Amino acid sequence: MKHTAFRRLFVAGLAVAAALVAPAAASAGTPSNDDFGTATTVTALPFKATQDVGEGTAAADDPTSCYSWIASSVWYDYTASADGFVRALPSGVGQQPFIAVYTGERGALTQVPGACAEWNNGPSVTFPVTAGQTYHIMLFKQYAGAGQPATLDLATVPREPNDDFAAAAVATLPGTFSGDLTRSSAEPGEAAPSCDPGADHSVWYRYTPDRTRAISVEARSRWSPSVTVYRGATRDSLSEVDCKSAGGGDKRPVFTATAGQQYWIRVADDAEGASWYDIRLTTAPALTPNANSWPNIPSVFDDVSFSPNAGDHLGRPLVGGELKFGDGTSVRLTSNTQVTHRYAADGDYRLEISATTDDGRSGTGFQTLHVETHDVTLTGLSLPSQARVGQTKPVKVSVVDNRYDEKIVVSLRKKAESGYYQDVGTLTQFVPAGGRVDFPFAYTYTAADAAAGQAEFEVTANIDGRYDGDNHPVDNRLTASTVVRAQSGARAS
Repeated sequence: MKHTAFRRLFVAGLAVAAALVAPAAASAGTPSNDDFGTATTVTALPFKATQDVGEGTAAADDPTSCYSWIASSVWYDYTASADGFVRALPSGVGQQPFIAVYTGERGALTQVPGACAEWNNGPSVTFPVTAGQTYHIMLFKQYAGAGQPATLDLATVPREPNDDFAAAAVATLPGTFSGDLTRSSAEPGEAAPSCDPGADHSVWYRYTPDRTRAISVEARSRWSPSVTVYRGATRDSLSEVDCKSAGGGDKRPVFTATAGQQYWIRVADDAEGASWYDIRLTTAPALTPNANSWPNIPSVFDDVSFSPNAGDHLGRPLVGGELKFGDGTSVRLTSNTQVTHRYAADGDYRLEISATTDDGRSGTGFQTLHVETHDVTLTGLSLPSQARVGQTKPVKVSVVDNRYDEKIVVSLRKKAESGYYQDVGTLTQFVPAGGRVDFPFAYTYTAADAAAGQAEFEVTANIDGRYDGDNHPVDNRLTASTVVRAQSGARAS
């Protein structure tokens, strides 16, 4: 079962240390009920006995389903006179004694589910009993040696008053309710939850709302029980509304309770996880739908990615809704998946996000998305078509600012023999929105240019001070070449 693996993993580590201590050999002081075959008979409850368990021994066939290492043990037998529940409470001096309960015959014993109390789930166990069935109770320790008196206290305990569907306790809102699942069971024909069909220690509550509203059911226990909400008038007509499995983390059952409709809340766990519990009914929080977007400040060239979510403090997923982009367009939402959208113009757009969660709650949220586009364009790179070595010629770069007033940095580079561009010069000028500005450069051609047959230039434009740069950089680079010849006999003009 789901809790057994965790418990056994926990105690396995503890057994390593215990295994270093060898069991004591039998002696004259060995208890009379040291062996399974000489168990003390418990004739009636309540029962209480104290003895030095440390003087006992461990038989080779002592069962180890509860704990893998046993140094000393004593046994008790109890035959139930009636159906019900029995609590076994061990206590002792020094090391806490452990307890396990079995049915069957020697060599073929079966542990009663959940009837194992040791370091991580003690100190007592409560287990169901059937009239006429004999229960073998082993009290044991991991360290042998005299001077370890232990007491076993057995008593009947009442069944939880709301154990059966027909005896469901009335739940109110808001309200907190407590109980003990070890003193409960599943009655024949009881509805099994879809999320946790093995949770067979159950109690019931019924709730009839005076007005329609969303309800949250929070549960806690040692392991966190399963909670299932049903709707219907009778046990045989129940339909499941929501379900949270035992150990289901932060997920809570949430349901929209309709005024006058009867709802049933089943709290349950399996035998290994059954323990005390609390449940709390509260009004479910309102949704605050929102959508994360990227980029944070998009431009008209960006496909904006939106991640809508329900904004639910209980973590329930979005299963439907609508995202209105604020520009007259929208998209239907079916889950917490990403959607994309591109805006045609700069501005502030009011997003409207409506969402519905899988429990039926709905809500609408609003947020503002700012779209801002920074875009400059290189419209010209003017070079002489040819030049000779030693001549200095002008290079003119033209820039148009398409959106906002910007300070533009233009860099001129020339390709070297290595194939990489080397800086020729950089100029920075203010360019008004919608304006065109020329950036004047000059270059003196060299013998290396003549040897290569040409001088190849690259010019780039960037917006000064903008971390994100130009939103449309594809038009921010130009290249051009000048044919270069060696000096002639005539003076260069």
